[in-house]
Amino acid sequence: MVRKIFLNSINHSRQLLRVSLSFIIYPCLLLFIFSCQIEKKTQTTVLEETTLTQSSYYQQCQPFNLDYIEDNITVTKPWKIAYLFKAKSDPFWQTMDQGAKEVGDILGIQTVVKFTEEQPNIIGDVKKQIGLVLELVENQEIDGLIIAPEDSIQLVPIIEKATNSGMPVIVIDTPIDTDKILTFVTFNNFQGGEILGEWVIKKIQQSSVKDNKINILILEGSLHEENTIERRQGFLAGLKIANTNYRLEILDMKSAEWETKKAKLITQTWLRKFPKIDVIMAADDQMAVGASEAVKEAARSGIIITGFDGTLLGVKAIKTGKIDATIDQIPKNQINLVTQLMINYLENKVTNFPSCQLIGQEQIATDILLTLDNIDEILNHEKSSSN
Repeated sequence: MVRKIFLNSINHSRQLLRVSLSFIIYPCLLLFIFSCQIEKKTQTTVLEETTLTQSSYYQQCQPFNLDYIEDNITVTKPWKIAYLFKAKSDPFWQTMDQGAKEVGDILGIQTVVKFTEEQPNIIGDVKKQIGLVLELVENQEIDGLIIAPEDSIQLVPIIEKATNSGMPVIVIDTPIDTDKILTFVTFNNFQGGEILGEWVIKKIQQSSVKDNKINILILEGSLHEENTIERRQGFLAGLKIANTNYRLEILDMKSAEWETKKAKLITQTWLRKFPKIDVIMAADDQMAVGASEAVKEAARSGIIITGFDGTLLGVKAIKTGKIDATIDQIPKNQINLVTQLMINYLENKVTNFPSCQLIGQEQIATDILLTLDNIDEILNHEKSSSN
């Protein structure tokens, strides 16, 4: 009798255990399967729909109007203009620096160039930039300020302090949340991305690719920066516009924060994960080079790699076959046009500039797309134009 009761107790315990496990395991299993499906669906939605419709500040911008630039503007005094750029180690801002000095010599004005980050790997020092603006406002006789803000919100009080003191301010590269400036001018990143996307499709059409599915990866810059969004949006739009024969699969998108090493590490992971990759689009040349290093070390071939900025690093990478294309942000052209806007205000008090302007293909005589087919011709043209 005791033995029977003992066995019944064991059987009862087993039943309770099975029931308990079913309440734990099956819901967890279902939750895991459901979450995988949701993750897959969410990724597809984000990459195929949301990324193409995501709103951007630049949608309200107008193309840069060359009518605001006088061909032979008269400079009546040696105006002193300050330029406050971002990272001195960045090739783009180095070229901006050269451009500012060159246009200063041409126009006969004084130029003062400062950088927020003097040392590599020190990025986004907003407090230091605020201090530099304050120094320019209080301690130097500056007639105008051209600034690339480190932050769109935190710089507002000091920029408004500058404008309230009578100093005209033009903002470049990164927008700022105030209307107390002359204008905001930036490169047309969407157009650049769009040109790249269309070129990629043409490149694939000319290749021996037979598979109708094109696998694409995107290396993004800092996700809080508008130009990251614009370049990605433009690239995807260009792919969509030019594509007629292929099913475009965006395998993944990750931010490498504009860094070569991070881009290389991310690409290494992708190369292990994805057996077939056709295109890697990087939001700048430094990340594109990082991706190319990973591809080379993995002994993978046939992957189109594109950059953005048209820096010396990107140009060399194209010439040596490391990457296939980049977009020339025409930094010298940008700073030339912006400086002439400032001079037009100082000389003629012109203030009816649009609140936001985009500089792109329409404002220059050469192509902003750089590939192995045209890079020497374009660079020679730019060199002769600057002499």
